[in-house]
Amino acid sequence: MNACSTVGSPFGVKLGASMALACGLAGTAMAVPTVDTQGGPWLRIEMRPQVQVRQTLVRLGDVALLTSPDLALLKRAMSIPLGQAPRAGETVQLESERLGYWLRTRTGLQQDQIQWEGATATTVGTATRELPGEEVLAPARAALLARIKDAARQRGLLQPRIELEAVSVPGNMQVPVGEIVLRVRPGTPQALNRHMLIWVDVFVAEQHVRAVPVRFDVGLFALAPVATRELAIGSAIESDGIALREVDVAGLPETASLVAWAGDQTVEAKAPSLVRRHTPAGSVITEDRLQRAPTVARGDWVSLVTRNGLLSLESRAEVLQDGQVGQVVRARPVNGTGVLLARVVGPGQLESQP
Repeated sequence: MNACSTVGSPFGVKLGASMALACGLAGTAMAVPTVDTQGGPWLRIEMRPQVQVRQTLVRLGDVALLTSPDLALLKRAMSIPLGQAPRAGETVQLESERLGYWLRTRTGLQQDQIQWEGATATTVGTATRELPGEEVLAPARAALLARIKDAARQRGLLQPRIELEAVSVPGNMQVPVGEIVLRVRPGTPQALNRHMLIWVDVFVAEQHVRAVPVRFDVGLFALAPVATRELAIGSAIESDGIALREVDVAGLPETASLVAWAGDQTVEAKAPSLVRRHTPAGSVITEDRLQRAPTVARGDWVSLVTRNGLLSLESRAEVLQDGQVGQVVRARPVNGTGVLLARVVGPGQLESQP
């Protein structure tokens, strides 16, 4: 069994901070120094009462003052890894007795060859700086704004206007000293909603230190067709029944597509439509509320063309069922008692099927 499996990190687990063991860097024990110490200690270690480290991996030279007549021994002793630095805001207690056992297993020195001075224990913390919450809020807002603009473009919204209000502004936070990088988490695509969440990951010296949630109230306004009066089921959509108004579409379901009128700002140029669902005045007109009016409707009298080779015969017929262009419907010729099948070729026009 090697030393790493028998000797834990001198940090151990103290005050809620879990310190990782850095065994792989220790290697074999150091060679015994060849310098004549004239009976004195080969290594003097003065423990500091407390230290604030700035790097992830804590070494012996970070927490104590070391002296030795052997320069090689001194350098190697100072570089001995003790473990991972505690997280920002936490501390760990490093006791000289525990450190002494750890040190002897890695230097080959005997207990009487090491002289301990200073404090009996060192409180180790991580040097921190304050990260203002506003610095985290800014990239979250920019990322959400870009996502909503993209969603508005994909939905073909007319004259979109976006309002964002942060409802959970991050507080100022303590992070380790070092280069700070803020990265907005891409996550999965969110449905456009009145309340949206953005995650910002905080990295210091390429180490992830925390994730910050930022919540926003969202308003996405655009010109959309709105019913100016109550629309009954089956009624035809007319120009005076719809007006383009600015509405908040953030709360609309993703499946509720706005009708194409919003893009043209006109109603007259569109194909006739009928109301599929009861629509109160002031409701936004979405595709699921409408159905296209039939090209020919049951009860209409239309022109019926019958072809026989190069000859064409035109007569009148009563349509017996609704139909769109290209569909085959039943019809009854004028003064006739039988029913025939005819294809819809246009408004008010049928062509008999052979």
